[in-house]
Amino acid sequence: MHCATDLGLLVPIPGEPGLLAPVTPTIAAGRTLAPLEQTLAEGRRRLDALTKTFETAEAVYTEARQSGPQSSSVLRGAAEIAETIDAAVGLCKAELLTAQPGGRRPPEILETVVQRNLDLLSRGVSQRTLYQHAVWNHPPTADYIRTVVEAGGNIRTVDEMFDRVIICDRTVAFIPTLSHSPEEALEVRDPHVVRYLANVFECAWARGTLVDPAAGKRPEIVVSELEQSIVRFLVAGHTEEKIARGLGISRRTVAEYISRISRRLGSVSRAQLGYLIATRGLLPEPESDRACPP
Repeated sequence: MHCATDLGLLVPIPGEPGLLAPVTPTIAAGRTLAPLEQTLAEGRRRLDALTKTFETAEAVYTEARQSGPQSSSVLRGAAEIAETIDAAVGLCKAELLTAQPGGRRPPEILETVVQRNLDLLSRGVSQRTLYQHAVWNHPPTADYIRTVVEAGGNIRTVDEMFDRVIICDRTVAFIPTLSHSPEEALEVRDPHVVRYLANVFECAWARGTLVDPAAGKRPEIVVSELEQSIVRFLVAGHTEEKIARGLGISRRTVAEYISRISRRLGSVSRAQLGYLIATRGLLPEPESDRACPP
């Protein structure tokens, strides 16, 4: 009974208390459903209006992002990478920071960048470059370094180093992508990220060995640091191949160093060599006193 009255199928008879009269279902449905349909129609109109509003906001947002400066962008292809970096370096006004891991650079690359670096120095642009100690084993790279240093550039070498980075006036930086592909690089313009990369560079620079253009051979301290790094890798259980990759030198060079250290200590096996290194106090001391600059 209550269900029928709620749906409007039964209605009171005027003047007849307690009596109900049936209503045609079609009429009852119209009376009951009309308010619901009105509510739904209003909801649809509001939904359509909100959808259009968000579509407009999305279009404005997308246009703003496309027209505004990008904090980073991926460069693909050797030609695009080279052209973009050359343009940024050419616009340098005050400072160029560069880190080049590995033991050697292709002679054709050296021929391309040497004049560019000399031009920057002649314009008063400060240049600081980090290489690994292994560059001393590659005469073309060593000659290039001496040329730049003699012209006023500052170059230091370290035993181990992070990945490649180029920072122009601390406003734009270029780093490899996660794939470490030579055909892909990342151009970074976010000031916070660029500042972080510059601090990483400064930290490595603080522990580097300054290249003296008057020196005609590899500094003895470089030889010592290479041996210490190899000793540290050996004690950590790394293979010759991994040591070579980390220091930017060949596996053959690593083997020669290990052989030299073994002869010096009188070792006849890798296990004995590790024991002698540890017991004779040859492990490098932690560089806790070499704090990174703020």
